[in-house]
Amino acid sequence: MKNRLILLIICLLGRTLAAQDRTVRLMTYNILNYRNTTSYCTGSNNNSSNKEAALETIIQAIEPDLVVLNEIGSNPNNLTYLLNNSFNTGSTTHWSMAQHTHNGFSSLVNGIAYRNDIFGITNHWSITKDVNNSNLVRLIDVVRFYYKDALLQGNSDTATFVVIAAHFKAGNTASDQSQRERETEAIIDWVDSHSYDNIMLMGDLNTYNSNEDGFQNLVAGNTFRFEDPATSIGNWHNNSSYASLHTQSTRTSGNCHSGGGLDDRFDMILCSESITEGDAQMTYSPNTYIVVGNDGNHFNNAVNSGTNYSVGSSTLSALYTLSDHLPVIADFDLEGQHLDVASTEENWTLPNPIPPGYSINNPDGYELQLYTLGGQLLWKSKDLQATIPYVAPGVYLLWKTTPQGPQTARISIR
Repeated sequence: MKNRLILLIICLLGRTLAAQDRTVRLMTYNILNYRNTTSYCTGSNNNSSNKEAALETIIQAIEPDLVVLNEIGSNPNNLTYLLNNSFNTGSTTHWSMAQHTHNGFSSLVNGIAYRNDIFGITNHWSITKDVNNSNLVRLIDVVRFYYKDALLQGNSDTATFVVIAAHFKAGNTASDQSQRERETEAIIDWVDSHSYDNIMLMGDLNTYNSNEDGFQNLVAGNTFRFEDPATSIGNWHNNSSYASLHTQSTRTSGNCHSGGGLDDRFDMILCSESITEGDAQMTYSPNTYIVVGNDGNHFNNAVNSGTNYSVGSSTLSALYTLSDHLPVIADFDLEGQHLDVASTEENWTLPNPIPPGYSINNPDGYELQLYTLGGQLLWKSKDLQATIPYVAPGVYLLWKTTPQGPQTARISIR
């Protein structure tokens, strides 16, 4: 049989053969008045080109798959600058930005960058009003993503999740806290009016402790509750017990940048119980909630003071340069689709190697698809004479769509 290729379609009824499970990394980061000039943040002490280069260094070091960015100047072109100068650099082309949104009066907007080879967007909403229809300080973005499973064409069911990107009102006065309460009420109201399982709140929440009414709206509501993957509910402000979770400030003094060293947990990733429990194809990966650049030993100090080996030296320098905040990351496991073997059995004998133009008789015009065991689609055809491409020796999955439903078989090539 040296000159023949035997494709043996093995019948294994009901057995799962391939699942495109994947771990993805999500990140949230306040990048401090990016291309937004104020009386204290100018082109000289907050240079946009320097910030873009620093963000490029950070993205390459951390390797996230989705990034929520706060404090971007409201000009729509700023998202393009970030995309071209910090994400899609060198030979990289797989990053996209969610659409630009603006409430019409704020000088700052959010940005959501995502790997377009991993995720797609189904919906993008904006929350601009509180429950009494009054304007919020800043627009809150709500984006529903779906996982681009390699087997998506074979099955319409895939993991989906909602990202709520928010930058709450800053400050510690009663008025500031009241505005944060209105923002969180609006978020919970939106969640209650939509039936989604996997929901994450990401961004600069500007909250000093978990007893604030606004934060209690998020984690102690009657209808829906976010959970803290870090399981560290408490009084975070200037409290060394939470030193490893503090995200501001990267320095002890500054003009554009806030000072005081690391002593506040402003930036967070919160998620629904469905994610912590893994009820709907998405699960938080334990012990992956990390404040990047915070080694837990720089309470009330600058991140680059003394030694800090939590990241490389170039990344640490970029974190210090870019913002007075540190990014937060967390990993999540996505459950992929599966191919189930159908109860059919057949032997095909084909020449080896397959010559150009060789075809399989397919008189009913069923769609044929050839996959690797990892779920990568190699070929598909509905031709009555379906031409098979050359494939290396190994084991593959052959999918055939029929009126009775899809049939999938494991193929041994030898």
